[in-house]
Amino acid sequence: MTSNIPKPPGRPTRRAVLATAAAAAGATALGAAPARADSGHRAHGTAPHGTASGAALYSVVEGYSRWTHRTGTQDESAALDWLGHRLRERGAVTGRWHYDYPHYRWSAEVRVGRVPVPTVPLYYEGTGKVEGRADFVRPVTTSKDGSDPAVLAAVAEAAAAGASVAVLPTTSTTATYLPYDGLVGYNSDPDAAKTGVPTLLVPGHLAGHIQQYGADVDFSARTVRARTYCLTGWFGTRKPVSDPIVVTTPLTGWFTCAAERGTGIALALALAAELSREHPVFFLGNTGHELNNYGARAYLADEFDLAPRAVFHLGSALAAAAAGPDGHFELAPRGAASNPGFDAVPGLAADLATARFTKAAKFPGEGAVWNAALGNAVPLLSLAGNFRQFHTPDDTPRVTTSPEVLEQAYTAVRAAARDLLSAT
Repeated sequence: MTSNIPKPPGRPTRRAVLATAAAAAGATALGAAPARADSGHRAHGTAPHGTASGAALYSVVEGYSRWTHRTGTQDESAALDWLGHRLRERGAVTGRWHYDYPHYRWSAEVRVGRVPVPTVPLYYEGTGKVEGRADFVRPVTTSKDGSDPAVLAAVAEAAAAGASVAVLPTTSTTATYLPYDGLVGYNSDPDAAKTGVPTLLVPGHLAGHIQQYGADVDFSARTVRARTYCLTGWFGTRKPVSDPIVVTTPLTGWFTCAAERGTGIALALALAAELSREHPVFFLGNTGHELNNYGARAYLADEFDLAPRAVFHLGSALAAAAAGPDGHFELAPRGAASNPGFDAVPGLAADLATARFTKAAKFPGEGAVWNAALGNAVPLLSLAGNFRQFHTPDDTPRVTTSPEVLEQAYTAVRAAARDLLSAT
């Protein structure tokens, strides 16, 4: 039986980041004084030449990927506590910004020939209880991580057929990678219209077995109001300032998310600590990413009132890699977008290319949320990508990244951040 239980609600707080950070600064010695480039201080986990070491970055990915990262769960609560400690180790004064959201509380089991198989629901698509033989099964090949047209078309077909439950064996096709026919999770917007048909995703390779034996389902779900938080941290100053450099990264997803989320978190921690030697840095870690960037959207709409010097969005797959026949890991191609554009920032394209970042057609992921909120006047660099094990249980450190590619990615991101700051 698979289940997803929310974290108990905490006490609310609104418009409190600056006050929280200032109060915390007086209560802790960590980050008590601004860190300067000439102070001799070196951020936690950095190599002697100033770039974060691959081993230190990899240890962050390993630590983070011990949990399953779904918003509002006990696992994610433990991961947020762990990340708060990592921020404080690097000199940050941390805080929490709470927000309410609709939590999808579910349990599900799918059996094929009486054998339980892995499953995860398409969140919010249906509630209630279903027990018995699935009356709608449709194999689906997908190409997107959320709002996939093939998935939505299959669910609409199930609704039109009057199905009580839909079982979708899904195969993911991502860029130039081989298809992935194991279990895949798909992002879902709580506020988008739904069919009302409970929908369960299962590995695509089971399609033939289900056709032969059918699928039996035990499912229950309901949507409840819950509370979670985004994690904040101030680096390089005793008290909050109005114009910090902002380093932001998503924190949640479907499974252990080693390369998907962990590599971006590792790079964000290192970049925030390093840039804070010269200018105060505000770190924002957002929950609710798999729920259509719910946490980032809520924070920017209800809380954010700074005028940032620049914003660095370090999104998915920042050091996602694949091992070749010789076992050597190579970075997957990822996308980048910036304000001002690449042509106006000397060195940006070349530095990003050293870690296989190329110019994207639009701002990726939460970068689009930041761009919409702040407009084109605020310097913004947004990085994100994809890879074969994206949104799958196989996204583990040993399979999808390595110390060497993490250091390669950080060197490129660090140089790109310097390029943007120098040009603006």
